[in-house]
Amino acid sequence: MKKLWIRRVLWASAIGLCMVGCVFLWADHELNKVLGKSTRVVDFSSFTKSSSLVQIRNVNVLSEDCTHFIKNQTVLIKDGLIVQLDANQQVNKAAAIIDGTGKYLIPGLVDSHVHVKESKNDLFLYLANGVTYIREMAGRPEILEWRKSILKSGLGPRMFVASPPIFSEAGLAGYYYSWTRQSVNYSNKKDAEKAIKKIKEQGYDAIKMYGFVNPEMFKTTIQIAKENKIPVIGHIPLVDLETFSSPGQKEIAHIEEITVKTIDEFGKPISKNPEEYLRFLKIRSDQIAKKLKENKISVTSTVWLCESFLAQRFDLKSKLKEIELRYANPKIIEGTPLYKMGWLPGKNGYEYDGKDTPEAKKLSLTFWKTYAEAIHIMNKALVDHHVPVMAGTDANVATVVPGFALHDELESLSQSGMTNSQAIYSATVEPGLWMKSKTGKIKTGYHSDMVLLAKNPLEDIRNTKAIEYVFFNSHIISKTQIKMLLKSIENANNENRNIEIGEYLK
Repeated sequence: MKKLWIRRVLWASAIGLCMVGCVFLWADHELNKVLGKSTRVVDFSSFTKSSSLVQIRNVNVLSEDCTHFIKNQTVLIKDGLIVQLDANQQVNKAAAIIDGTGKYLIPGLVDSHVHVKESKNDLFLYLANGVTYIREMAGRPEILEWRKSILKSGLGPRMFVASPPIFSEAGLAGYYYSWTRQSVNYSNKKDAEKAIKKIKEQGYDAIKMYGFVNPEMFKTTIQIAKENKIPVIGHIPLVDLETFSSPGQKEIAHIEEITVKTIDEFGKPISKNPEEYLRFLKIRSDQIAKKLKENKISVTSTVWLCESFLAQRFDLKSKLKEIELRYANPKIIEGTPLYKMGWLPGKNGYEYDGKDTPEAKKLSLTFWKTYAEAIHIMNKALVDHHVPVMAGTDANVATVVPGFALHDELESLSQSGMTNSQAIYSATVEPGLWMKSKTGKIKTGYHSDMVLLAKNPLEDIRNTKAIEYVFFNSHIISKTQIKMLLKSIENANNENRNIEIGEYLK
């Protein structure tokens, strides 16, 4: 009888372990699926033209401070560098000639906050939209390999790659976040030293701070990163703004991060006290901006995403029809049953999930309206106090389509405190200066990353979408080639869909 009982226990244990293993394998598959790797990668090389010598003639060139266009300039590009810029060049018969008459040449755009995940077609969506440089804010080894490949072939945007996000959980919680968030996790100085040394050795450009890092590990990270000469960027961790502004983090990943801290400081529900909170914020935002300027802390914007929360919460179908959904990686937008991180109805984590009562919905509506207005107030304060603001989108977060979203972001910035000139500066010169790279300006000796536009973006910021040509490295992609590329990406996405999206398309 005893032996029979033991056998039953062993069998039950074996079956239980098998079930746990199956659940783990399924969950791991789901976590990997939503990274988008299974979508076919298009042959990008077939949509570009390579030329070692290019001359753009009689074009209006954006000034280095982005305030005006200099008329009738000719730009000579050799092997991916600008080698001559003036008004009196002779026609170079050895060069590929681009007629810029009546057109507007701006530096290649920079999206300072993206998440490529493993969706490689996203790299080509950026170039199709004139985005020649991206800052990946949650890197992984695959993306470092992509960057190496681009450095050799030139077939892709330049890439700044931050580390996987830093967490400070111990024990099982640490393992959980390392698995589900692909994070780097440490909870003591010794492990922090090992992790940061490894991050530097792997070739990441910065350490990505996350919002749940405790004060001790935040301070430790700043100290060790400084010793290793690698910047810390990203979220504001579990400290107040006063504590945060002094230790040495170089950048805040969202204007939203600062705004959320002011809601905590306010100490009352803003859904019930919206006007009082906004009055408080108008004073507090100036104080914060002065402190950030004083401590040389830059901020990345992501304003459009914050504006979208209200519609995603209460009118998601209409919001989906506003964006270029057909080009977003299908596995990313379809999400997973593990958590609501997709984009579509029933899978979108921003959808309203509160009490189904008029009063509860009204409070939620008030909150998100106030929230968007608060983002605008904070952005205006940063601009007024000359805090460096870099345009970023948080691409691949729900409704934020890679490449296309930066044009939406520029429009939001121009409507929330920036002039068109300042908005363009935030997506060209400012990130170029921050990264200390020869990009962001049309200048002799700089990389040839540029966009030729049919219309003047200083008159209407939406004209950044009027793309005729994109120049990057020693490659050129024309308006016609861009259309063909986008169609190819759409086809690849359609091959990999499990959910039809026709009802959500424009």
